[in-house]
Amino acid sequence: MLLITDPEVKKVLKMGDCIEAMERAFAEEARGIAVNKPRTRYKVPPDLDKPGYMANIIPGAVPSSGVAALRYDSTIVQEHVVAGGRRLDFPSPLKRSWGFVMLFSLQTGEMLALIHDFSMSAIRVGATTGIAHRALARKNAKVVGIFGSGNEARTNLEAICAVRDIEVVRVYSPNKEHRDRFAEEMTEVLNVEVQPVTSAEAVVKGSDIVMCATNSSEPVFNGNWLEPGQLVTTIANTDGVHRRTEADVTTMLRADFIVMNNKETALTNQQRELLDLIDGGKFGWDKVCELGQVLIGKHPGRSNDEQILYYKSNTGVGIQFAATGALIFDACKKQGLGRELPSEWFGADLTEWMDKGFMPSP
Repeated sequence: MLLITDPEVKKVLKMGDCIEAMERAFAEEARGIAVNKPRTRYKVPPDLDKPGYMANIIPGAVPSSGVAALRYDSTIVQEHVVAGGRRLDFPSPLKRSWGFVMLFSLQTGEMLALIHDFSMSAIRVGATTGIAHRALARKNAKVVGIFGSGNEARTNLEAICAVRDIEVVRVYSPNKEHRDRFAEEMTEVLNVEVQPVTSAEAVVKGSDIVMCATNSSEPVFNGNWLEPGQLVTTIANTDGVHRRTEADVTTMLRADFIVMNNKETALTNQQRELLDLIDGGKFGWDKVCELGQVLIGKHPGRSNDEQILYYKSNTGVGIQFAATGALIFDACKKQGLGRELPSEWFGADLTEWMDKGFMPSP
């Protein structure tokens, strides 16, 4: 069994490889081969305005990668008001991330790896954004407007630039120091001009792609600002604990169609920002499809350059962690990275029972 730490994940996991792995995984799920189960989250205490413990649990399996994965993220969260808007913060009292992905063999059931998930998680979100933008953004998209200046903003922008020939990026976040630093760092990293701007409207106007990667619990722009042909992407969603959305009702109404990662999670997590509109008759499920359906051609995707499309990356899914975990595990094995731990530490010995002819259930 291999214990793989965050520095090792960052060393071996490349965005280009992860984008291709995500495309295979989502296509397999759409064909009924890969398996996702809805994300589960709970908070103790349940009060949103009080800091408390939150668990984030996501299972899934990708047969082509030969693995199943279980993501367990253990954290402290609190929602409060910053600059007049609600946002979700993660205080991290010990200044560490306590998130892991457990990777299991589909052939033997054995535990293959325990992987720190901090960098892995941000890269798999970005890679999924990458395959969505390759499928949904206009081919000639050149300008990105991005909300947010943290870890997720960096990986999502990297992925977009990997699939489209981006020339200019405009970034806005409420903290001037953060957006200025983001612009300086990402200009150097991506060799693309990244400009800090002073308003939300400046992000949207004239952009081909509007990317939201924030901690906000509320919409970060006005959907009336949207222009024909734009692709809007958000990654903050209601999760069964907090009600959140980075896009307003106008954005969802104006979109020609909405693409999400997983419909079942939208229902089980009660993502009312979307479900209220459907239940209220504003539009039907025929306006909504899953990303995998676009990838395998079951949904036609963008049909012209005037459509406004909304990619609501509505949940983390287990196939992301299975496919990405397999990439990390294989690379670490080849490069001699990770800490090898005795496999018998992670599985009870059934020899005595099986020698007697029993096959005990778990």
